[in-house]
Formats: sequence, C-alpha cells, structure tokens
Amino acid sequence: CEQTCMCPLNMPSRPGLQWGSYTGKLKWIYSFLSWLTDNSKALIIFLAFLIIVTSVALLLVLYKIYNLHKDSLRRSLVKDDEKQLLNIEPIPADLLLENYKRKIADEGRLFLDEFQSIPRIFSKFSIKEARKNCNQNKNRYIDILPYDYNRVELSEIMGEPGSDYINASYIDSLKESSYQRLCLLGPKDETTDDFWRMIWEQKATIIVMVTRCEEGNRNKCAQYWPSMEDDTATFGDIVVKINEIKTCPDYIIQKLHITNRKEKTSGRDITHIQFTSWPDHGVPEDPHLLLKLRRRVNALSNFFSGPIVIHCSAGVGRTGTYIGIDAMLEGLDAEGRVDVYGYVVKLRRQRCLMVQVEAQYILIHQALVEYNQFGETEVPLSELHTYLNYLKRRDQPNEPSLLEAEFQRLPTYKGWRTQNTGNRGENKSKNRNSKVIPYDFNRVPIKHEEEKSKESEHDSDESSDEDSESEEASRYINASFISGYWGPRAMIATQAPMQETVTDFWQMVFQRKVKIIVMLTELKEGDQELCAQYWGEQKQTYDGIEVEMKDISQSSSYTIRVFDVTHAKRKEIQTVYHYQYHGWNDTDVPENPKDLVSMTLNLRKKLPAKPVTEDNRYSRSVPIVIHCRDGSQQTGMFCALLTLVESAEVEEVIDVFQVVKSLRRSRLGMVTSFEHYQFLYDSVATIYPPQNGQVKKNSKQEDKVEFDNEVEKADQEANLVTIDPTSVTPEARKDSEACEDSKFADCIKGTENSTNGPTTPVL
Repeated sequence: CEQTCMCPLNMPSRPGLQWGSYTGKLKWIYSFLSWLTDNSKALIIFLAFLIIVTSVALLLVLYKIYNLHKDSLRRSLVKDDEKQLLNIEPIPADLLLENYKRKIADEGRLFLDEFQSIPRIFSKFSIKEARKNCNQNKNRYIDILPYDYNRVELSEIMGEPGSDYINASYIDSLKESSYQRLCLLGPKDETTDDFWRMIWEQKATIIVMVTRCEEGNRNKCAQYWPSMEDDTATFGDIVVKINEIKTCPDYIIQKLHITNRKEKTSGRDITHIQFTSWPDHGVPEDPHLLLKLRRRVNALSNFFSGPIVIHCSAGVGRTGTYIGIDAMLEGLDAEGRVDVYGYVVKLRRQRCLMVQVEAQYILIHQALVEYNQFGETEVPLSELHTYLNYLKRRDQPNEPSLLEAEFQRLPTYKGWRTQNTGNRGENKSKNRNSKVIPYDFNRVPIKHEEEKSKESEHDSDESSDEDSESEEASRYINASFISGYWGPRAMIATQAPMQETVTDFWQMVFQRKVKIIVMLTELKEGDQELCAQYWGEQKQTYDGIEVEMKDISQSSSYTIRVFDVTHAKRKEIQTVYHYQYHGWNDTDVPENPKDLVSMTLNLRKKLPAKPVTEDNRYSRSVPIVIHCRDGSQQTGMFCALLTLVESAEVEEVIDVFQVVKSLRRSRLGMVTSFEHYQFLYDSVATIYPPQNGQVKKNSKQEDKVEFDNEVEKADQEANLVTIDPTSVTPEARKDSEACEDSKFADCIKGTENSTNGPTTPVL
C-alpha cells in the first residue's frame, strides 16, 4: 500500500513540469469554481460570455465558408455563362433570306436554340447599387437592374442617399463614329424628376419611347411630359414645355423645350418620338413599321444630338429590339454582313434581358430581311419630282427602268393565306370572280340580325367589334378589310353587289357604320351587268335596312349621292355619301386621272378628324367601302391613292412600294400591272406640283369641278363640295371616331403571330 501511494512521487518527472505548480493551479481552479458556486449571478454571466464568444467564432467560421462557397459558385456561373454560348457565324447580306427561311422552319427551332443559349444575365457583373435599400423604389421590376460598371450616374445631391442612381445603362455603339445610346426603364411617378435630370446632365436631345403609358389596363410608364391642357410642367429643377405635336398613325412626335431653374442657360430643344403601334402582346406584325421608326429617329439625329435615349416599360425587351435593328442595319450597310447573335450577346453584357423574348429575336432578323430585300422606298414630297424622273430613266433602251425594277421586286403573296370561307359550296355563287376570293384572316363578317338585336342594348360601337370567325355566327360577303394610312381597318374592299347580295351589302354598310362608298364601275357595259343597282330613286328596304336617296350631284367625271340608311326597328339613321367615278371600266388607268384625283381630295373632307392620342393608330374605326366590278384592280389603285394622299398631307412623304405591298397582302389582284404602279406615282406628283423649288400642296383641286345638282342645287355647295370636317357635331364626331374594332384587331394579331413571332412571308 505504501509502495502504491508513493509510486507517482518516484516516477521520473518531465522537463519543465513542477508538481507544486500543477497542484497550485488545481487549487486555483477549485477555488474559482467554489466562488462561482457561491455566486450564481457570476456563474450565469460567465456562461453567457462563453456562449457569445463561441457563437461569434462559429458565425465567423460559417461566414468564411459561405464566402468561399459563394465565390466558387460565382466563378462556376461565370464559366457557365460563357460556356453555354454558341459559335454562330455572321450572316452575309446575300444569305439573309436563305438563313431566315432555314431557321424559321420546323416552328423556328433553330431560332429558339440560339436564343435560349444566351444568358439572361451575366453573373460576373455586379448590381450592388441597384439593390441598395434607398434605390429599391426606383426599379420597376426586381430582376431588371443595371450593372454597376456601365450604369448612368447622376450628380449627387447632398443629404440624399442614392441620389446618383437611375435604372439606366450606357449601350456601346457598333462603331466608334456612331452615336451613343442610353436605355432605361420607363419612368415611374417617383423617378420623373431623375429622368429629366439625366436628360439635362447627359445633354440628350432625342428621346425614343417604345410603349404607351397604359397597355391592357396596366400602367407601363408615367407621363413625364406636360398634358394637352397644360403646355408646361416642372419636374424637380427642369421645366418642360411643349412647342409642337405631330400625330402620325404609328407614332407621335413632340417638340419640347427644357430649361434648368438652377442654371442661367437658354435651355435646350428636345424631340420626343413615341412609337404607338407595338401591340399589347407579341411584336408588330410588319417589321417595316420599325424600319420607318428608325428612319424618323435617324433623320432627327446629328453629331451634336448627344446620346439617344431609348426606353419602353422595362427598358430591355422592345428597347433592345429597336437597338438591335438599328445597330444591325448600320453594320449591314457598312460591312455587308450582320452578327445578330453576337450583338444580342453584347447587349446582354451591357444590360440584362435585352431582347427579352424569342419573338423579338426573330423580329430583328425579319427587319434585316425586309430591308435587304426591298431597300428604302420612301420619298419626301420635296424630292418626288426629281426622284421620279430618276426612276423613269433608262440607261439602255432594252433594259428596265429603275421604276420597273422596283415594281418587279414586289412580292405576290399568292396562296399565303387560306380562303376556305369564300370557297365553300354555298358561298361560291356570291363571288363575281373565282380568282378574287377574300382571305379568311381579314374577311368582313356580317352578323345575323338576331345577334345584332341582342347587342342593341349595348353601345353599338363596342358591339360591332365582336366579329366571330365561325360560320354559324356570320354571313359571307366577298369583302376584305384593308389597311389604310390611319390603321389596319381603314377601308373595305369588296366586289360590286350582285342581285342576290345587295341585302348583304347594305347590312355590311350599316353594321360597320360606313359613311363613304366609292363605286369605280358602271352598272352595265353593253348587255353585261357589271354591278347590280343597289339603290333606287325612292326609298328601298333590304331586310330591315331602309335606304333613301336624299341628294345627287353630278360632274363630267363622277356623281355624288347622299343616302339616309335607317334601321327599320331601331330607327337608327346613318348618312352615307356615295361617290361613283365614271369612265374606268376595263381600261388600265382612268380616262381622266385628274378627275379621279379631284374626287379623292373631295371625299377626304368627309372623313372624320383624327384625335391626338397615343392610341391614334386605332382611332378611325369607321371604314370606307370601295368597290369596282370584282374588288381588285380599280379598287386596289384607289385604296393606294387615298393612302398615299393622306401620307403626303400628314408627313409630306410617300412610299408607293410599301403601300402596294400591304395591299397585296390583304387581297388578290391588287395593283398587278406596271401601268397601275406608275399611275400612282404620277397621280401624287400631279397633286403636289413643284413651284420655285418647293412642293406646292394643291389639295383644293376639287373646287375646279362643276356640279349639276339634280335634287337640290341650292344645297349642293354646302352639303357636298365644300363640307368642312370641323363642322361635324361633337356627337357625330364622337360616334365616328369611336374605336369599334379592338377585339377583332386582337383576333387578327392572334392569327398573324405565333409563338415564334409574326408569320410575315418574305419572298
């Protein structure tokens, strides 16, 4: 026992270890624990201290691990961003059409593969500034934020955190010599002051807006300019004044002047161009609309314009599409080839989600094909006569002129749409010409009277929108909606009524609230009937529609009749002006072209005035009915002439090629001969003759025509020839301008657009 007790003392000790000191420490710890036991409060504090220290240490370790993992993940994401990109070669100009056809085949699978390979956001670029709490309310969407490295920085305001932030990005030009672009989201109510501060600081003079303020009952962008009632508004230190507004079918141009209340400078002029024809869903049906917008913008810009500011709602989809088209056309002209894929990747590296959906990616390609195939065909009135002489010139007698070559480039569009309804057995007898059948997508349906009666309780303008495509819901008439200068349904092209279709004709006139009918044929030629007489000297009734001629006036070349068209049950009355042009049956061009021009200018006075709104493209819902014998040749020429005259009057430019191209898409047999095509150029040149180097508007030619009124000669001048559109009563103006076609327009859009974008044929 003694040996056992003394064993630890006899063991050799390790160097530096003193048993006395060891036991002393044990005594100290024992004493400390005894003290803690006697002082419970101190024990609790000590334990809490240990827990806090341990927790902090643990958090530091976890944070370090998180950062290491985050950096590793970010590096892998950056590698994935670059790894998923495809190697797509630039497209030479002469292969654009072939490339488009190949990629659009099989429901656009190749386009989809390309588009989906582009990262939505490049992870290597930080977005810290946009995520700061003080900047959250300045962003419209939480996932569309500018990269830090190329965001637009505003001058800081003392005492206001985040005052240098705006959701806007610089976009590099394709070439160093080109103008710079700034793209941003559509200003919110909270950011309109910042928007104008940016315009002032960046010295921008052109703003391109590719959205409406409201679309589909959703707010897309705040109105950051003065209202129509107040021509001046103040946004922070910037005072904005409207000097001029010009309303066109697809856009509104405003001339603004801005001044800074803190600076003594004279201010700056700003041009604001708002594109109003981008549909609520999908993309524009016709890529030419964006080419036209680009021409307008580029005509306004110069070396001193500063950066061009472009925005939609989010500042990525439509904005990126417009920038893509603009830059690619610039590259096409300079290099003869384009790299659409590479440029969209470049755009995404400068702002996330640029060119947001596949349909927009395809639209860029379509615009390039359109431009490359057909070129620039728009002509300013000031250059029309010189340019027309140039087009008619022949370098060699046996070679076509430039005008003939332009006509030959027109696509035919034969068989590009279905014509099932007009070719049904029960409808074939309603067609005068078996080769001129309306396409299903834009035919004019006639509602059954029972259906109209049910709708009579509602507003008639709205009810007439609902054009059902089912055969059970509508009757057939050989008639097509035609796009005019002011919108997609400005005109109706139809054949001359047959004896069995006169009732359908008047039902169409009444249901569509038609106010003008243009007749370009005689009733007979020898023993052959060209058109059934669809009116009488006395009141006639056609299936509940009463037609009474109230007035008639004649000139040497055309006759004007005035009809009261009344619904027998509802007693609704419509006044319809009927213009019949004489001397143009089977001849290629009218016998007296100046008289046709005179009649065209005269009937323009009966058209409703166009309001200045951002929805102006759809403002004229009351179409004009035009017919010849079969609704093709003469009808097409008149539709084209009227469209060209309106374009010349509003914008002082014409585009015969695009107008005829649009007509051919809408109905067969429209402007098929070169003589017809040249006639359109010559007619417009006649209306606007040159004088002292300027183009003189000659819109009062109709006053030279003398009329012989067979009913009330004394009332002729007031009621027919010199009627002033401004004299129309407010009630009548409101009725005539009401938009009745929104739902059918949506129907057409649904037909025109697929998941891969518009199905515009390029031939």
